[in-house]
Amino acid sequence: MLVPAVLCLLALTGCGTGQQQGFVLEPVPGPTTPAPAPPGDSPGPETCFDVAGAYTALMLVPLSTDGPHPGFDPGRAADSVQQLAPGMPADLRPAFDTAVADLRAAGDSLQPVELAGLQRTLAPVDDWLQRRCGGTAPPTDRPN
Repeated sequence: MLVPAVLCLLALTGCGTGQQQGFVLEPVPGPTTPAPAPPGDSPGPETCFDVAGAYTALMLVPLSTDGPHPGFDPGRAADSVQQLAPGMPADLRPAFDTAVADLRAAGDSLQPVELAGLQRTLAPVDDWLQRRCGGTAPPTDRPN
């Protein structure tokens, strides 16, 4: 639940520069309702934020079928995610390592088939975020 909300928020705020071409996310098969995380196995908010940030950085790379996107630097995107890798949960590092390698191999543009592969690679990260970080926020005491 957290991941779609973050993606929608970034899309609505006009994340990125220049004219971006739209892309279609490929549905990833999986359970419709993720199993809850085992008690005591929930990460802290900083870990959830770091994982969601790295996941979002990889999922929002520009898609181009016409050639290189002038604002897209795959090396810089891969480097930023790689800097977060030491703080990632150990069970997610292989998915991020593979995604970073795929992004570096993509060259100056990411084609639809490469984006679909990136989505499949990051499916365990999406599932992890939903199971461990997708709970509802605790109520806050706000003055009326």
